[in-house]
Amino acid sequence: MTEAEAMQKMIPPGKRRKGPWRDGVLQIQVTRACQESCCGCTQGSNLAGKPAMMTPAQFETACKSLEGYWGVIGIFGGNACLSPYFEEICEILCRYFPFEQRGLWSNDPTGKGAICRKTFNPAVSNINVHLRQKAYDEFCRDWPEVKKYIIGKDEDSRHGPPFVAMKDMGITQEEIYEKAAGCDVNQNWSALIGVVRGKLKAYVCELMYTQAAIHENDQDWPDLGMDPVPGWWKLPMESFADQVKFHCGMCGMPLRGFGELAIGGKKEQVSKSHHGWFRPKTPGRPVELVTSIEQMHADGLKVSTNYL
Repeated sequence: MTEAEAMQKMIPPGKRRKGPWRDGVLQIQVTRACQESCCGCTQGSNLAGKPAMMTPAQFETACKSLEGYWGVIGIFGGNACLSPYFEEICEILCRYFPFEQRGLWSNDPTGKGAICRKTFNPAVSNINVHLRQKAYDEFCRDWPEVKKYIIGKDEDSRHGPPFVAMKDMGITQEEIYEKAAGCDVNQNWSALIGVVRGKLKAYVCELMYTQAAIHENDQDWPDLGMDPVPGWWKLPMESFADQVKFHCGMCGMPLRGFGELAIGGKKEQVSKSHHGWFRPKTPGRPVELVTSIEQMHADGLKVSTNYL
């Protein structure tokens, strides 16, 4: 598949998607910090290092850039509730978007359940407590409306390995374009605004942001993030062609590797392009260097992240 053909099939942030998220979702990643260390975390919250914290001023700029967006505005992590600016972020969000559009991605309210209840629409939030009874109980106590939407109370999730770069598997650029054009994240999920090298940047895919954020100290890693000026999300897919050409080849999500259970998993899988910086924050967790698609059991999942 050529670049032009891929651009025709891929979905830009401003195109409506069918699904439960008001025809679309766009994430604002306020921190990668998380108290969990899930195997295969798409945000790299399972890795050692100091995560960036989006400031309230940066968050307000992000909100202004999304004026007119109709879908869900997802306040994203890591665990977004761990942001030291969480209360201010919630106040700003309420000024720019109606309750119906405001979603939270979290696994633990960390004492902030009351403000979560006031700020976020439970029907468009993603609350996965990852088998933690204490977190489940706290959500139910302080935000009772979210109880029926909580997942992960009794069952683990399975994550395909996101950092097995397709280009490391000998996949040609034409094949990368073909797989990217059918990627679960692009077709069903979200673009993202986050902080890279201290600056606010927008990406057509949340995995592209993660790669850039984790490699931000790599002098050779290109800065392909877009400045989130008002209306950036309305741009056609062709405007994100440079991001697609580079970042999709560095990603493993379209391969749908079988991966590991998020909490119960025993190892991480990573290919050479990411191996140098891949340091699990869980002491002693093994890291398998993947050199062939067979190692990751490609197409082992129906979707790249499976909520069991």
